[in-house]
Parts: sequence; structure tokens; C-alpha cells
Amino acid sequence: MERFIKVIVAGLDNAGKTSILTALDKKYDFHKDIISLTPTIRVEYQATEFLKNKIVFWDMGGQEQYRKLYQEKQDVYFADTDLMAYIIDIQDTKRIGTSLAYLDMIMHNFKKHNMDVPLIISFHKFDPEFRGNEEMVDQIEELKENILKKYPSFKILFQQTSIYDIISIVQLISYGLSVFDEKFFELSELLEKYIKEFDSKSLIIFDKNGIIMSEFYNDFIEPEIYIELLEFIKEHLFLLKRMQEESYETDSTFLTIGNELISYLHRIKLKEESLFVSVVMKEKLKEKFLEKVSDFLSDLTEILKTLRI
Repeated sequence: MERFIKVIVAGLDNAGKTSILTALDKKYDFHKDIISLTPTIRVEYQATEFLKNKIVFWDMGGQEQYRKLYQEKQDVYFADTDLMAYIIDIQDTKRIGTSLAYLDMIMHNFKKHNMDVPLIISFHKFDPEFRGNEEMVDQIEELKENILKKYPSFKILFQQTSIYDIISIVQLISYGLSVFDEKFFELSELLEKYIKEFDSKSLIIFDKNGIIMSEFYNDFIEPEIYIELLEFIKEHLFLLKRMQEESYETDSTFLTIGNELISYLHRIKLKEESLFVSVVMKEKLKEKFLEKVSDFLSDLTEILKTLRI
């Protein structure tokens, strides 16, 4: 049975909320759309599907006049929220205190109405050039500790995101949506088992819209091949979108981009839905992978059949 899931996307103005939703929808070639974005007026809505669920994103304008409106009419805007993604612009250090105060207003409303809403907090605009910035990393860790301490009764996940890293955007929403079915734990266990069997670098299950249903990564990924790995995963996001939009004769393909790694993308058809398996491995392990992949796909399909697909 289809259900509607209301996802609030909140944060201050210019935090990057609409950019995140644009990137999530487009997957690629979205930067020109983001450049032309204008501030959200009150609330805008975007819809997608995740398994058999209709996901409606409430993109809430973050300007001060709208924040006051939301506070005055909390029962209108925050009622029946199933998941909240709260976006903090980690580069806007002068307004982080204001952002945390806005978050506190929303959380107080959830507590007042006994709403057990899962929360994903995105430290956004954590762009590639800041990855080695110890001051920013320490600031993020301090914010995490303070937020967890302040809201101990809520389930809170954290994600660092950037529009220059589409994988981080996909993960932001994926982590939150996975809380709606306990079978995702079994899926994660299966990926953990087979990533060891394959000795692969990554093992990811995408839905037809490129939302990650489950993922697992090798405990050790050499720094020199990490960028190569990300490029493969991005390419799989592009390819599965084309598989959905165009006619492809095959349901699986190997790709080679860099010097050491190869990747495998496989489409699984269940009823009227398509799901996608993404695997990245060293080229020398291809034969080992081919010996075991049919067992993996069989085990995976059995679990997927128990999900609401």
C-alpha cells in the first residue's frame, strides 16, 4: 500500500536547501540550474518516489519573515512530518547560532506534540577544498556533540554535503528514508558479507531514482584510488538514469575509467520496478567477482522481495 512521506527541508536562507533538492532531482548537469535559483518564497514542493512510497519534500524558505510565520503557525507547517533534513551552511559561521536557534524552535514543536521525527542534519557547503581544514572539521564535531546532547530523545544522523559532491547529496536523503523499513538492516548485513566475498571497494543498491537504499564500503580504500572510486559511483548514477529514460539491450555492464578499478552496474527487475546494483573493484578481482555474483544477486533478490516494492 502506497503511503505519503512528508520530508521537511529546513534551514536559514541561502543555506543551500533548494540547491540540494535540484541536485538530487537532476543527478548531473545541474550546476547551471543552481546558479539561476532564486530564494524560496514560503514553501515549495517537490515529489519523488522511494519504493512504493510517495515522498513530498517541503522546501521551506529560510528568510526571517518566513521563519516567524512558521513559528506562528507550527501546526500548519510541521504537522505530520515524517522526516526532517535540516541544512546548516558551515561556511556561514556568523549565522550558525541563528540557525541553531531556528532548529531549536522546530525541535521544541516536535517535543511539544510528542512527534518522534527522525532528523538528518547536513553540514552543507563542506566543499572539497575544506576537507583538510582542521578548524572546520573540529567545528563540525563540536556542533554534532552539542546537538546530540541537547536532543537525546531524537534519532539524529549527520552528513557533510556539497553540491560539488553529488554522492553526498544522494546519501543525505537516502539515510533518512531508510528508517522507514526494518528490512534495510538485513540489506546492510548482506552487503557487508558480500563486499568481503568480492573484496570489492564499494557495494551500493540504488532505486530507480538514484536514491541509495543501502551501501557498504571496504574498510581500507587507498587514498590514490579514492577519487577514482567516486567517479565510478557518479558514472553509475548517470547511467541508471539513462537506463530508465532510454532503451538498453542489456541489464548489466562493466566500465573502466581509471588505471586500477573497474565497475559493474546491474539492473534487477522486480514486478514493475527497477533497482540497481553498483560494484567497484580492482580489475584483477573481476574473475573472482564473476564466480560469486550470481549467488549475491539471488540472495539480494530474496530480501528485496520482502521490501514494499
